[in-house]
Amino acid sequence: MSRDLPENLRLLCSYHSSIAEVCRRLAVNRSQFNRYLNGQTQPSLRLMRKMCDFFGVEEAELLMPHGQFKELVRLRPKAGGVLIEKNLLISRCERVLQASLPKLDSYAGTYFTYYNSMSNPGKILKGLTRIYRTPFSMNLKTLEVVGRRGRGGFTCKYEGGCFLLGDRLFITAMEMLTGNEAIQIILYPSYTNRIRYLSGIMSGVSAHATRPPSATQIAMQFLGTNVDLRKSLATCGLFDAGDAQVPADIQLMIAGSLSAGTHLLAASPS
Repeated sequence: MSRDLPENLRLLCSYHSSIAEVCRRLAVNRSQFNRYLNGQTQPSLRLMRKMCDFFGVEEAELLMPHGQFKELVRLRPKAGGVLIEKNLLISRCERVLQASLPKLDSYAGTYFTYYNSMSNPGKILKGLTRIYRTPFSMNLKTLEVVGRRGRGGFTCKYEGGCFLLGDRLFITAMEMLTGNEAIQIILYPSYTNRIRYLSGIMSGVSAHATRPPSATQIAMQFLGTNVDLRKSLATCGLFDAGDAQVPADIQLMIAGSLSAGTHLLAASPS
């Protein structure tokens, strides 16, 4: 039995007027329920499902370490003394994120990101990305600076998270300054102990007035974990294809075309 289950159950009960009320609504004997709260015995599978439905949690969540579960419950909306079931996508993603964390540590650090600009065809956009661990997820922040503000330039700031699923690295992030764009990146994982490049596909929308949905190849160059961010950001911007400031191997990674005989934009492992 999970040693954290009794504490998690007690926490959920604290959102109700009394344990007696919880037992009544669950149709469970009070003395039997006390054994669950004291860790003397474990609920049957049928009762576990019933309690999860009542409290609005998943069984995997109910068995989480108490510290993580407490934070999960704190961030979840509540109404009428009973937890509201979360958005299905968020619920699934949280479980995937938790399962991914041990495998994601090697990806933490700072990267240059390169991709074909969706708003400036023929140009390559170079940005700066930091992937970092928190107790509950692997987060990401990206800055893209094109030109100078006030002189026709603009800055994009993305924040999001990473997870591994089916041997692929997924990144989902939102543009934070305008709040009108989300991007999805799917990367091949690193097949070596020392990460040098990650490559894959990015989808989003162009900054043009019509905001057409777009997709392009993307490459990420690992810089390390102790990087001068200001100095690195100063090298970012918009470059012509073939510019010497974009490494030749990066240009090869993002110079792909539609697969022959298909309508698919595909990426090769770095």
